[in-house]
Amino acid sequence: MAEYTGSTLFLSFAGTVISTDFRTFKTSESIDLVDASAGADVAKTYVNALEDGTASLELVDQTGGTAATAMWQLMDKGASGTLIWAPEGTATGKPKHTVVAIVSSRDRNTPYNDLAVLSFEFQFNGVVSDTVY
Repeated sequence: MAEYTGSTLFLSFAGTVISTDFRTFKTSESIDLVDASAGADVAKTYVNALEDGTASLELVDQTGGTAATAMWQLMDKGASGTLIWAPEGTATGKPKHTVVAIVSSRDRNTPYNDLAVLSFEFQFNGVVSDTVY
């Protein structure tokens, strides 16, 4: 199996490419489990229920001016749009993941003696579609 680095990530939100200045991107998917045990059961049993997911993104805020402002405005809290990520880039046959997501929070960190960064949290609003380019 071939390895790849994060530098190949393609990422877009609401039709705008947002991977240019990314530092980290992480997704997390889960499913609720309903306790189906009863009566004389000696161990719990479960039934799958609703899927859920989140993503987090950290961008370097050093582009300044229009580019940084545009990212901040695009991903305002409550903004909804299609989130697309392709960890290995967009070449034919590479994996592509798509989901509608809502920006649940955002942070701007401007530390002394380090790069300023923007952080965003997304709440998935549906099921992730796993396809290929």
